[in-house]
Amino acid sequence: MEISLNKTPESPEERQKLIGEIIKEQEKIFAQSIGYIQEQMIQYILERGYIPQDIFINRRYEVIVSDKEKFTTFVDILICIEGKIIYAIKCTPASIESWERFMLAFCRVVEPYQIPFAMVTDGQEGRVIDVLTGEVKDSCEISSREEVIKMLTSLNFVPYDEKKLPREKRILYAFDAIKSCSTCNL
Repeated sequence: MEISLNKTPESPEERQKLIGEIIKEQEKIFAQSIGYIQEQMIQYILERGYIPQDIFINRRYEVIVSDKEKFTTFVDILICIEGKIIYAIKCTPASIESWERFMLAFCRVVEPYQIPFAMVTDGQEGRVIDVLTGEVKDSCEISSREEVIKMLTSLNFVPYDEKKLPREKRILYAFDAIKSCSTCNL
């Protein structure tokens, strides 16, 4: 797509159209980069001994905030072993630190239990979060399937505190609004 530099739109409608074209092109590039990071991560996950049946991509969840408010959210990759989601992974081409809070809220809200581990990655660097302790490590490494199976008996699949749950839903709702904003991910 080519947009002339220093072109003065002849009307507000033309200006809006030009801006819309720029936004669509940038959204397309952004989506392609997330897809590439997802592909890299899936390959890495398979190399760690997981099987395709353990991996869910872009799984959607409906979150009820109140009687009048609900929304749908998703994360890029989930790893599930023996019916329990162990890892939730967010792929983003930039600002991995800014998505840590989203992942904490996501892991606390979407299942009846807290998903034990979260990761935010750009494909090169990453942050792994122990959701129950809040500990964050600069790493792109996840435990192998064999290691997770050994850990299953010691992992706590506990629900998040009912009193704090509405706050986490609101945080997730706010991040979801940012994700949905067509100009926010540029």
